[in-house]
Amino acid sequence: MRNTAQRDTVLKVVEASCDHPTAETIYLRCREIMPEISLGTVYRNLKVLAELGKIREVSILNAGDRYDKTIGLHAHFRCKRCGCVLDVPANDLETLEKSVESNTGFQIDGTEVLFVGLCDKCKAN
Repeated sequence: MRNTAQRDTVLKVVEASCDHPTAETIYLRCREIMPEISLGTVYRNLKVLAELGKIREVSILNAGDRYDKTIGLHAHFRCKRCGCVLDVPANDLETLEKSVESNTGFQIDGTEVLFVGLCDKCKAN
C-alpha cells in the first residue's frame, strides 16, 4: 500500500496528540496543515493506519472511537464527567493474556481494557 501526503498528515497529527482525539478532532487539526483534506479521507486513513498497526483505535461505548499513538499493550481510563481518555500502565496485561490462553485454549490477538471513573480534576471538584 502506497503512502500518501494525506496519510502522512493524519499520522503526524495523531503522533503529536496526547489527548486521544476523535476522528473529528484529528480532521480539524489536519485542516490546519492541509486545508483541502476531507473528513472522509481522515476516517479512511485512520482505519488504514490502525490496520497497519501505526496507531491504535480505542473503542469507547457511547462516546465514539478515539485514536492513540501508543500502540504497545496498555489500558485506558475514561472520565465519566469530562470525557478525557488517558493511558494507564498495565504491566500485568500480558500475564493475564497468557493465563486466559492457557486456561481456555483461546488465541488472544489483542486486549482492550477500559477503566471508567473520575479523573483527578473532576474528583477534586
